[in-house]
Amino acid sequence: MSDVSLLPPSEPSTSPIPPDPTPARAKSRRTLWIILGSVVGVLVLCIVIAALVIGRTILSVSTEQTAITPVIDRFMRAMTQHDAQAAYQLFSSRAQRQTPLADLTTLLEGPNYTLFDGYQSVTIDTTNLTSAINTNPDVPQGSVAMVNGTVTYAGGVTGSFRATLEKEDGEWRLFFINVTVPPSKLKPAT
Repeated sequence: MSDVSLLPPSEPSTSPIPPDPTPARAKSRRTLWIILGSVVGVLVLCIVIAALVIGRTILSVSTEQTAITPVIDRFMRAMTQHDAQAAYQLFSSRAQRQTPLADLTTLLEGPNYTLFDGYQSVTIDTTNLTSAINTNPDVPQGSVAMVNGTVTYAGGVTGSFRATLEKEDGEWRLFFINVTVPPSKLKPAT
C-alpha cells in the first residue's frame, strides 16, 4: 500500500524576514550627536564672546580710570594751592560756559577751603563709562565718566568725591565735581 496524502507537500517557509533596524538607529543617533554638538558649539561661542566683551570692558574701565585719576588729583592740588585758574582749566569747555571762574574762587574762601586743606590723594572707587548723545548742548556729550572715590587728607582724615568728566579732544576734562568732608574736618566758626 502506498501512502497517498492529500496535503500539499511542505514547502520551505517564505515568511518575510524583518529588516535590520541598525541603519535607522545609527541615523537617529548621528542626528542626535549633530544637534548636541551644534548646541555645545553655540554655547561655547556665546561664552567666548561674553568673556571678550567683559574683558574688554574691564580693561577699558581700568585704562580710563588710570587717565581720570590724575585730572581729579590736579584739580585738588590746584585748589590746595589757591590756584582757581589752574583748576578751572581742567574743566571742559561745556562746563566753563556754564560755570564762571568766580564759582571756583568762592571755594577757596573761608570755611569752604576745608574741602582742600591738607589734601594728600584721591582714589577712584567706582567708574561708570557711557557714550552720551543729547539734544541739550549743556549736558556732557560723547565719552562720559561718572566716578566716585575717596579723598585722603593729612592726619588720616578721609572724605569722598563724586565727579562727572567728559572726553574733549581725546583728554578727560571735568564737567562736575563735588567734594565732601566728614564733620570732624570742619573747623568750628570762631
